[in-house]
Amino acid sequence: TLGVTVYDFNDPFFGALIKQIQIQAHEHNYSLLLAGFLNRIPDEQDLQSLHKHALDGLIVIGTDLNAEWLNNFRNMPVARIGHGGPGEQSVRVTVDENQTAGLILDHLIATGRKRLMYISANLPAHRIRQQAFEKAASTRNIELLTEQFSGRDAFEAGGQLVSLRRDADALICATDQVAMGALHALHEAGVSVPEEMAVTGFDDIPTAAQFIPPITTICQPLKEMVRQAFGAVIDSVPPKTVYLYGELTVRQTA
Repeated sequence: TLGVTVYDFNDPFFGALIKQIQIQAHEHNYSLLLAGFLNRIPDEQDLQSLHKHALDGLIVIGTDLNAEWLNNFRNMPVARIGHGGPGEQSVRVTVDENQTAGLILDHLIATGRKRLMYISANLPAHRIRQQAFEKAASTRNIELLTEQFSGRDAFEAGGQLVSLRRDADALICATDQVAMGALHALHEAGVSVPEEMAVTGFDDIPTAAQFIPPITTICQPLKEMVRQAFGAVIDSVPPKTVYLYGELTVRQTA
């Protein structure tokens, strides 16, 4: 039996990961025990079910740079899909943020965009992604404006951008949900996409392709991420970080 903890049940990207974990569990004859956190904040009450069972390992879905709650699970192998703190005793499987930031910037630059703005919610994963974009922009001699909204809701963060555009001609959104909020706001303001404003997302959640207009985004290698994390737990792999490449999916927003 493996425990699975999820930082946000409302995040569709996390839901897609859970599906792949369930597929791996069936293939390897494991059962799963699912637990989650309210508002992405770990609480002991949320973890009680995990302590009541004899787990063989733990898979964590989401980024946390200060996961002290994991100290209670030192007696078992742990894998995190996402970013973790430097001293975390887990195998961390994550997309290569530097590689994917380069893919997006090179695409926007190639299509003639010159004034780029990164927008995000106030979440650790979004801040890490911002650092990657800032690094990629500096190596390309491109100015990158940034705006981080205080709320933690990704869709709302994207929707608050209209008055802060600062004459940008491309919005680089931390996730597809941020991009969807941005596209709604741009539509309400009468800004045409991609003619006046290019918009990119990240994650390639299912609704990204179905959105109007369909969103240009980064597709993370979900199946491989889960395969690596699942294998690390059942084989008790020592702590390390595994970086995987993403792919740029070009659609109509950029």
